[in-house]
Amino acid sequence: MFKFNIGKSIKESVGLDIGSYAVKVAAITKEAENNILTAYNIKEIPNKGSNFKLEKVVAEALLEIDLHPEEVNLSLSGPNVVVRFIDLPRMTKDQLKGALTYEAEKYIPFNVNEVVTDSIILGDAKESGQMNVLLAAAKKDLIESQVSLIEKIGMSVNILDVDAFAVFNAFLSAAKPEDKGTVFLNLGHSQTNVLIAIGSKPCFMRQIQIGSGEIARVREENQKHRAHTEVETSQEASPEAAAPQEANPHNTETEALNTVLKELINEINLSLSYFENRYNAGISNIFCSGGMVYAEGVVDYLREKMGIPIQIWDPLNKIVIAENLSKGDLDKVSSQLAVSIGLALRE
Repeated sequence: MFKFNIGKSIKESVGLDIGSYAVKVAAITKEAENNILTAYNIKEIPNKGSNFKLEKVVAEALLEIDLHPEEVNLSLSGPNVVVRFIDLPRMTKDQLKGALTYEAEKYIPFNVNEVVTDSIILGDAKESGQMNVLLAAAKKDLIESQVSLIEKIGMSVNILDVDAFAVFNAFLSAAKPEDKGTVFLNLGHSQTNVLIAIGSKPCFMRQIQIGSGEIARVREENQKHRAHTEVETSQEASPEAAAPQEANPHNTETEALNTVLKELINEINLSLSYFENRYNAGISNIFCSGGMVYAEGVVDYLREKMGIPIQIWDPLNKIVIAENLSKGDLDKVSSQLAVSIGLALRE
């Protein structure tokens, strides 16, 4: 975690990714044609005890790298955020804004009075006279809680985005995807974000509530089950020898990893099938980001089982690294910064 001192005349854009496991911060300045990463931090969120205050963790994540922004770009995710890609009769942006309240309730699982909605016209739909629209909705209480958290530490929210779109924004700033179906997986601690695009046009987004934290949970359950089974076996064989043998941690880890990844792959494949059926298009590549890509065996397992070219991409690929930041240190964590970097690139 470092901070690069810059002149006050250059505006610094700060992306703040508040996850379930850690707070990730990225600060980027624009100088001429370059985007420069001037500061970053990944601060683990401690176990939530009675005195836990998330705003304190966020404030510390910024102070540790001497960041004092007046405003930040923030993202939302989780079950209280919904994104749909829908076809509507062709209309203007102003007309869409007026119609959105009535149209939204057909496509989202929430009471339309309990959400904030937004939309983007993506272009013409296949059917004549129709247009393709990205509809996003988030619960008002989620938005209010996140905005309130930021205000408690003396800042304001400049832009609210969705995790998956922040990742996509980071990718588009560094590369031009092929005009084929491309999948972006952000493998986090509590969930996996799936975004599928054709070229630079997003076509599908889904949040799967499976992440690296699930591996730890399954591993713990496996250990308890094995210990219980060994106790019963030992008691049946010899009542005097009831102490269970210690489980092999490597086997337990592998079993947990495979169990979680099989479930995750099943869910991803459902998303791919939906996309392929709706758009009559195949998948050419999968790009992975997020902290889970650093777990040993994860990406290799996905490659083996999915049969689609998969690669880990670097969200810092086209970003200049400030001279006092260690490229070696960043290489070890950059994939975790995909959301915060995508947010910092927003204006």
